[in-house]
Amino acid sequence: MTIATDAFLAKVRRGSPLLAALLWVNTAGAAAPADTALTLPAAPYRAPYLPGADAQVLQQVPAASDPKVRQFKELQAALRADPQNVRRATDLARAYIDFGRQLGDAHYAGYAEAVIVPWMKAPQPLAEVLVVQATILQYRHDFSGARALLKSAVKRDPNNAQAWLTLATLDMVQGQYASAAEDCSQVAKHGGLTLSLACTGNLRSYLGEAQQSIALLTQIENDSANVPASFKAWVEGLLAESSERLGNWPKAEAHYRKALSYAPDDNFLLVAYADFLLDRGRPAEVLPLLRSYAQSDTAFLRLALAQAALGSADLPRYTWIMSARFEALTQRGSDYYGREQVRFALQLQRDPERALALAERNWEVQRAPWDARVFLEAALAAKKPQAAAPVLVFLQQTKLQDPIIEPLAHQVQAQLKVGAPRTP
Repeated sequence: MTIATDAFLAKVRRGSPLLAALLWVNTAGAAAPADTALTLPAAPYRAPYLPGADAQVLQQVPAASDPKVRQFKELQAALRADPQNVRRATDLARAYIDFGRQLGDAHYAGYAEAVIVPWMKAPQPLAEVLVVQATILQYRHDFSGARALLKSAVKRDPNNAQAWLTLATLDMVQGQYASAAEDCSQVAKHGGLTLSLACTGNLRSYLGEAQQSIALLTQIENDSANVPASFKAWVEGLLAESSERLGNWPKAEAHYRKALSYAPDDNFLLVAYADFLLDRGRPAEVLPLLRSYAQSDTAFLRLALAQAALGSADLPRYTWIMSARFEALTQRGSDYYGREQVRFALQLQRDPERALALAERNWEVQRAPWDARVFLEAALAAKKPQAAAPVLVFLQQTKLQDPIIEPLAHQVQAQLKVGAPRTP
């Protein structure tokens, strides 16, 4: 679990020459037409949606009174006043990125890229510019492109803690934990104790060391009086995830609730807590939790999953809208939501073969615990346990602790043994 903390980083940048950042990945959902305005056609979705009237609501946008919108205007004005100031450009780009992650709206990554592109065209872009562009590419799951930019950034500025931490996060997402450990050591060297503990604590949760992860992260939690709420929310979210690794559900929920008290509108936290509630058999609680965030695709999928768990008569409507959203993403050339597509195909479309194909493709790109989980679930549902053999190898190598993933892996192993030819 990785959440952006741009507000914290801005504070660090203002108070110190050091740069430090935490990367958000796999968290945002692209905006789509508001479901409250749609009249569903009988035919399957095949073409871009066209509104039937000028007054029809397509998308809700932040009000001009929103503090973030006011911040954008201030940052835009500052950049217009000094258009050659790269710091003002990167500040505006990061503000867009953070807001897009918070809302689950992919448009803001595009706004950020539009701001930063003039500096990316320079013969030798600055390291801070490369890191911003890498964040955008990682959001789009262009991990190879993001990695290349980050490698260039740390080559040009080995002291750039932000670049090292972003690279560590990328390695964790892709299951390259040895490289992530090396990156975290560089974070410790250049970013200070707090970010070092955060990086290492996050990593430990993927390596069968959830208890050690909690110990490290608790040190930050106990000494976080002077850090921004967004940073506190990030730490609490990591603690929630590590508690889930140990099956300590009450502790995990307490951390999720505390995280949301610091960042109540954070899309990634809301979605993570919704997944927790779904796993605990509490789908009715997901509906009020996410009702106001339905424009986020990741949030909307959880609403649809909750409707399915409740046996709602509205489920066909939710399923159609989710299908339309995925189709719209495909038409735009966006492919950011591999694990969400697997869950949709498996749990809502009831198509295990397609879910497995999507899981295999997703596994080539990212290997976080949720990616392992949906791959195992799809292989079992499709009755093709052999397809999940790479996941079993990965779990054996990493020693991941997870009370949901481990039984799934045992089921796959058992089926493989049953299906294996007997030795004469």
